[in-house]
This record gives sequence, structure tokens and C-alpha cells, in this order.
Amino acid sequence: MDRLVDRSLSASVFAAELPRGGEGLPGRVGTIVVGGGIVGASIALHLAEAGVDDVLLLERGVLTSGTTWHAAGLVAGARGSRAMTGLSSYGLDFYGELESRSGLDVSLTRSGSLSIARQPGRVDELAYARDVAVRSGIAAHLVDADEVARLWPIASTEGVLAALHFPNDGYLNPGWAALAIAKLAHGAGVTIREGAAVTAIAHDAGRATGVVTDHGTITADRVIIAGGLWSRDLARTAGASLPLYAAEHVHVRSNPIDGAVPTLPVLRDVDHSYYIRPEAGRLLVGAFEPQGIPRGVETISTEGFATFPDDGDHFAPVRTAAERAVPALGPAGYDRFLTAPESFTPDTAFLMGETAEVENLFVAAGLNSQGIIYGPGIGRELARWIVAGSPQFDSAGVDVRRFSRHQSNRRYLHARTVESLGRLYAMHWPGYQSPTARDVRRTPLHARLAELGARFGEVNGGERALWYGGPTPDESYSYRRPGSFDQVAAEHRAAREGVGLFDLSPFTKVEIAGPDALALVQRAVTSDVDVAVGQAVYTLFLNRTGGIELDGTVTRLAADRFLVVTPSFSHHATLGLLRRLARGTAAVVTDVTAAFATIGVMGPLSRELLRRVSPDDWSDAAQPYQSGREVEVADGFAYSLRISFVGELGYELYPSADLAVNVLDALWEAGQELGVRMAGYQALDTLRSEKGYRHLGHDIGPSDDPYAAGLGFTVALDKPGGFVGRDALAALDPRAPKHRTVSVALDDPEMMLVHDEALLRDGVEVGRLTSGAYGHTLGRAVGIAIVDPALVDVATLGTDESPDFAVECRGIAVPATVSRRPFYDPRGERLRG
Repeated sequence: MDRLVDRSLSASVFAAELPRGGEGLPGRVGTIVVGGGIVGASIALHLAEAGVDDVLLLERGVLTSGTTWHAAGLVAGARGSRAMTGLSSYGLDFYGELESRSGLDVSLTRSGSLSIARQPGRVDELAYARDVAVRSGIAAHLVDADEVARLWPIASTEGVLAALHFPNDGYLNPGWAALAIAKLAHGAGVTIREGAAVTAIAHDAGRATGVVTDHGTITADRVIIAGGLWSRDLARTAGASLPLYAAEHVHVRSNPIDGAVPTLPVLRDVDHSYYIRPEAGRLLVGAFEPQGIPRGVETISTEGFATFPDDGDHFAPVRTAAERAVPALGPAGYDRFLTAPESFTPDTAFLMGETAEVENLFVAAGLNSQGIIYGPGIGRELARWIVAGSPQFDSAGVDVRRFSRHQSNRRYLHARTVESLGRLYAMHWPGYQSPTARDVRRTPLHARLAELGARFGEVNGGERALWYGGPTPDESYSYRRPGSFDQVAAEHRAAREGVGLFDLSPFTKVEIAGPDALALVQRAVTSDVDVAVGQAVYTLFLNRTGGIELDGTVTRLAADRFLVVTPSFSHHATLGLLRRLARGTAAVVTDVTAAFATIGVMGPLSRELLRRVSPDDWSDAAQPYQSGREVEVADGFAYSLRISFVGELGYELYPSADLAVNVLDALWEAGQELGVRMAGYQALDTLRSEKGYRHLGHDIGPSDDPYAAGLGFTVALDKPGGFVGRDALAALDPRAPKHRTVSVALDDPEMMLVHDEALLRDGVEVGRLTSGAYGHTLGRAVGIAIVDPALVDVATLGTDESPDFAVECRGIAVPATVSRRPFYDPRGERLRG
């Protein structure tokens, strides 16, 4: 293990204060943290510093013996989004003070980092990353090949187009850092026990009540799983699903090399899947190869400091690329070849937060080889989450509930993990679609959509049509105009001018029935849903601090029966939220997502099309806006909701799954004379962006309240019984939100938006884009942004006094128009967001 971890120093620092095994284990504590790596230690420390008393940290082996001990120790200030940059940049500051606070040498070296680009698409990605970093307060510079040669004089710059330099990044000794954090936690009052294996999560009535160890059961108010690659199986003992899986991660260390000085920045040759950093006059080369090697936990030792046999053939392509870029590596040779396990998730973002299935069971795991980078930030934010009762940052991208339950299946995870390891360094294209572990969950219409030319993508493991005809997703990727631009434009126009058909079957559909159904739904949502049978209401679901957990529609089907529809990726979260509220009530929560298809019939000619396949009356009087009813359609029946996410006349049909193809076929055939088109989710996004409809996970989330999101119309503060988050909202002034939500359109029709771009006025950032798409009706990119009310007087937007704005796109300030109202049809109806 060389100098990665030295247990003798660990013992000399505070071993006398760390009884092993069952010695002195308490029978009850307030909080249990399972896992003694850098993440678990950080959580324990930050909980103690936040005033949470009675914290117990349990480690099966010895501290750092899981994954932390073999990490490369890279630290970075910026990541791919504002939210993740907030977590990583905190870590950089935290490590800068760790040695002085703990008294332990963590060998932090702030030599910077350098990510190089060898293809034009990567240059665009780095330019976008530079904007995110700089606007987050992180020093970052795009540099040319000559500057790369100056910063890395022993590297070849052949094929280098550009690079992104972060001068304040660096590396440290990961084992020492974790032990230093554990020492601080111990000093802050955390009880730490090594040699205490947690074998199960104790739980009762849907709540975590403690842990079962090899030395007995310990009860607790809450449990936090930070057990790395073993977290999935531990969570399953309580019925919670964590989609993470282990893979081999390899790094090698060279023999001494002239010029391998500590001041060399960490070199990331992302197009060739490796990184290099100096270590004691040598170079450490680590791989994130495109074809990873998954490892089931049953093949990994539980004794700690697990390794795998060397596989030189698998590492050979990365080694060849690295030796070509740094010629001195070849003749120097290598003195250490280390392959050890790390855990990865299906979307290569970590898992964090309270599990959907089990209350008071939290998780911080699946770090995708970035535990050192994120460990301090995770500790701080999870502590804040626990103290406040809800996330205090934009947590949507890492929330453990974002996955479908099936994604914790081991066969699925094994297939996806082949790709996951390499995704860290692969291109991070907008709209990227994984090619592995596909065709697992399909809608009832999948085969017919394929016949009609669908190009499929997936969200939380479910297949969906992105667009029809033209290029496949992997032929379409770009930070500029994608290859699918023309196909999406045609589908967009069909929904605006004629009629488009959307397979919306992945929408989450939950039925709530029983004597307490009304009371349960009223408690769950912000709007008053004590409405007439057949009435649909757009509404929000909040956490206790007033943040937006979910949005969707609630339709009253009967006096004691309701249909709740939310976005597809919130399926797991929706069920978890409603089932918790249903405990102890006379209401039954039933997942009917797979029982019914959802066919969107959208556009000015949607009513005419429906008249051709249904004998029912489709007039306004027969079915007003935001109402539902059962209709006769094709050769069967379906529930019809008059509602739309595209900003045009539209309906959602809910036939049972066995009738879905028959209904779609009838609509398709009858619509030919009307110019009907199949349309996918990318057109849905462009249409909703023009209308300014909010997208959960981008424009709204747990750190946004309804007033700041511009969704105050959904709030019924005085409805009987109140709702979750009501008291928090009552304390807010709707006239003085923390930010304002506005619509933004670029003046240049050729430029594209992603999200997280800075909104500028006179070169000063006054807000940021939360989402962006191309508005094909408008002929330019359009998005939603939040602005600081102290910097932008929203009341002046669209007037003669309206200031000039710009959006920073890949380093270019592109003139933009900002509006209080959506740019397309501002009279529009408020619909599902």
C-alpha cells in the first residue's frame, strides 16, 4: 500500500481514544453514520459542527480501508454545473485549512489542473465549463498548446487544440485527509468505532430505527449510509434501493522521471481517458477507460484494502496514449500497478439524501471516483439537510430518489457500469444518451414508435422517443446546433400549427382512493383539490421548508378517488412521498404508471383529430380546459384530460395498456389528412420553453419556493387542513421573493443555450439560465432564468426603460431579450410544469 495510508500514524494520533469492536458501544444514539471513509468522516464532522449531538461513526474495518485509501487524491474547485461546483469548491477551501485545524500533514499541493481537448466538441465543452467555473468564482483560463507546453514541459502537445487551466486545483494524500477529518470529528464529540460491522438497517413501519451490528443492535433516530460500494446491499435490508455498482479502477506509478516536479498541474487527457499527477518525483497515471470492468460485491474482500489482480492488457490502450503524450513514461517504467474497487451509478452522479422508501434513512454513496473532491461538500450539505429537514442547495442532480427502483437491479447495474466508469472523462454532450443497459423498461407503444422511426433515449431507465427520423442520438450530439435540429423543428411546428402525437406514457401516474383520499391529497399539495369530479388542478408538492419537491396535476376521479400525474423521472420520489403521507390513513396509494398509456394529442387541430376517432362531443362546453372525463375512442375507452405542456389546445388520453396501440393507430390513420406528425420529447422541451413552463429538476427544485418560481398561483394558504410546507410559505412575502423567474431569448438565431449560462447586464452577472432550448416558432434560442431582484427591476422589462442584456455562451456575450412573460402567446394557460 506504500504511503497511501499508514495505520501506525493513525494509531499514534488518536487510537487510544478509539476502542475497537463492541467495546463500549452504546445501545442508543441520535445519529449513526455507517462507513469510515472520507465521506462518512465528513458527514460526522459537519453534523457535530452543526450542533447535532450524539453522533456515532461505525467502520467495519479500519478508517479509510474501503475506497478512500487508494484514491488518487485529486481535488478540484469546479465541476459541470453551478450546483456541483458549489460542493466541490467548498472542498478545495476546506482542504486548505485541514492541516492547520487537525495538526496532520495531508500533503495538499495546489499545483493546478489542466484538461486538454483534442477534438472541436471538447473545445466547446471546455469553453462551457470555463463559463460555469468563472461565474461560480473559480479561477479558470482557456489556454492554447503553447501554454500547455509551458505548464507541462515534459509533455508533447501534438494534437492539442486547447486546454482549460484551473490554477488552484491540486492533489493531496487521501488517507491522511480522511484521518484528519475523523480526528476533527472525534474532537467535536463524535464517537468512532472501528471493527464494528453493520449487517442490517433496523426499521419499523417505514422508518429507520437503528442498525444491527456484529456486536448487537443499536437504536437511533436516524441512520446515514456512507458505506461506499457496500451501500446498496445494506440499504436493501430495509427495503431501500440504491443504484450503485463496483468497478475496477486502476492507476499506476512510474519510476523516477526527470521533470516530474510537484508544481506540475494535474493533467487530464480526457479524450484519451486518463489523468497524470506527480508523486514524489514520479508520475501517477490513472484510467477511466471507456470499457470498464464491473465487479459484484461478492467478488470483493470485506477485510479492507481490497485489490484486484493486475490486468496489463486492459490498461494497455491508456498506457500507450499516456506514453505518447509524456514520452518519458515509456523508458522509465512503473514500480506500482494498483487496481481496486470504486462504486458507480447509472448516470455517474452520486446518491445523496433521504431514501424514498424508508424515513430517516439517509445516504451519501456512489461517488463515481470523486469522493475526495466532493467529500467535504457532501458532509456540509447533508448536515444542513438533516438539520433543516430539506435540501439547502440545488440537489435534483444527486437526489437518491431520482432513479427508478429497477435501476438497483444487479444485472442492469452490471451492464451499465461497463460504461459508467469511462463516462467521467467521456464527452458530456447536452442530451447525452447511454448506450448500455437499454430497452429494459418500454411503454406499451414502444414497438409501434420504432416502426414510425422513433429515435429513442431514456430517463431513469425508461425508453422514450426523442424525435422521429434523421440521425440517431450519437450522430446528433453538439454544443451547437444538434444533428436532430431539423427533425425537432418539424415536430415543433406540427404541434404549433397542426397536430402532433406524443407518447407520454412514462409520466408517473398514481391513484389515491379511500375515505381519507381527499385529506391525503390536500395535505400533499399546495392547491385546493376539493374540486368537482372531473376537474384537474396543476399544483406543487413541497418539503417542510417550502421548497418544491414535485409538480404535476391532480384530477378528481370521484368523491374518494384522485389521479396524480407527475414527471416520469420523479416516479420514485412521488410514490415515496405519497406512501409516507398515507401511513395510518384510510387511503390507498396505487402506482398505475404501467397500467395506462398516455398519448398526447397536441395542437390547433387536436380537437378535429379526436372528432375523427371518437363519437363523443369535443366542444369547449363538453370538455372545458383542465377537465377530465371518460371517452369512447378507437375500439375502446380512455380517460381524457384537456391539458397541455406545449402551449396549444391539447389533450392527454389515458387508455389501458392493452388498448394503447389500437388508439394510437386510429389517431395516426385518421390524422393523415390533417398532416399529423409523431413528436418526441425534444420537441416537447422546445415547445414548453417558448411558453415559459417550468421544468422540474432544472427551473424548479427543493431550494426554490413557489413565489420565487413564479408559481404562487398554485398556493392556497387558507385551505382546510393546510399542507406540507404551508407554515414556511406563510412566513414569506410573495411580493419580495428571493429571486425572480423570467424568460430569455438570444438575439443571434445561430447560438444555442444549454443551462447555467450567466445572464449579464453591462458585463455584470445579474442571473443565470436554469434551462434552455431552441424556440423554433421564435427562430432563436429561448430559456428560463432566475434574476436577483436587487439587480434587475422586473417591472421595467419589456418597457422603454428595459435594460440591455446578454447571455454568456462559450465565453461570448450574446445579446438577449429578457421578459417577465413568455415570448410565445403570453395569454397562455398555466399547465403542467
